[in-house]
Amino acid sequence: METHGSRRTRARLQPAGELASGLDDFTSLRIFARVVELQSFSEAARRIGVTPSTVSKHISALEEQLGTRLVNRTTRQLFVTDAGTRLYARYLRVLDELRQAQDELSTLQTEPMGLLRVALPLALGSRLIAPEIPRFMKRYPRLSLDLDLSVATVDVFSEHIDVAVRIADSLGEGLVAIRLAPYRRVFCASPEYLAARGTPRTPQDLAGHDLLLAKGASQEASWPILQDGVVRALPVTGRLTVNHGEPIHDAAVAGLGICMHARWRMDGALRDGRLVEVLPEHVVNTRSIWAVMAQRGAMSPKVRVFVEFLRECLAGLT
Repeated sequence: METHGSRRTRARLQPAGELASGLDDFTSLRIFARVVELQSFSEAARRIGVTPSTVSKHISALEEQLGTRLVNRTTRQLFVTDAGTRLYARYLRVLDELRQAQDELSTLQTEPMGLLRVALPLALGSRLIAPEIPRFMKRYPRLSLDLDLSVATVDVFSEHIDVAVRIADSLGEGLVAIRLAPYRRVFCASPEYLAARGTPRTPQDLAGHDLLLAKGASQEASWPILQDGVVRALPVTGRLTVNHGEPIHDAAVAGLGICMHARWRMDGALRDGRLVEVLPEHVVNTRSIWAVMAQRGAMSPKVRVFVEFLRECLAGLT
């Protein structure tokens, strides 16, 4: 006679290939996560390399096992339910734990190897880091690199990024961050512009000038100004607003106005006299350049050597 205990033991010994889809099958969770991230069954199917019906079956299996809806679909849009949002958050935490285990085991390797996913801010990355990438890859021939250069801030968790470089005053909780270098800024304009329009002596004088504004993921409507020992936000409007540093540099050199920009980008023109610094005592230099990682615990060899490489690239920013 088969007892309850023997049935439970036999269930535990059931071959992996006979497990039902759902929470017992990590593939279902992976497919569900891609649906959430891409907000589309068909796009998730295309990215994973399966049919949309396969994606639908895996989502249905999860919902049946959990007894709740995870996503709602119309003909045009997909909505993740509260239960789906909670499950996705749990999935990311589990994935992070698995990566930590993998990284801890990989520390046993003596040579960095495997795929390294990196996200860099567009202007800084393209000018100071990307040109040195060939040297890094020649140094570590068993490493391959997936490099993302973008104006937008990349989510290291959902995008599975190993190392992201960020420019910020401070970083939020939940991230591992290593300070790489200071990020200094400068107010400047061409000698020709200042000769024609005058040199501002106070931050308030900027209201009478043409300003050249850089924006990141969202347009900045103010400049940080140090005044009387306090950092204040000075509202600004610009004659030119652009999301990349190169046109700002060129416009300032051409005499179109005053800009607040990264000192590393303007140093050459400041040294040779094409640009002149203004309001130096009002510059706010609280930002730093950080290497941000989702992983905790010991860094894997590939992450460790890339962070050291970043330090080399940014060593001149003092």
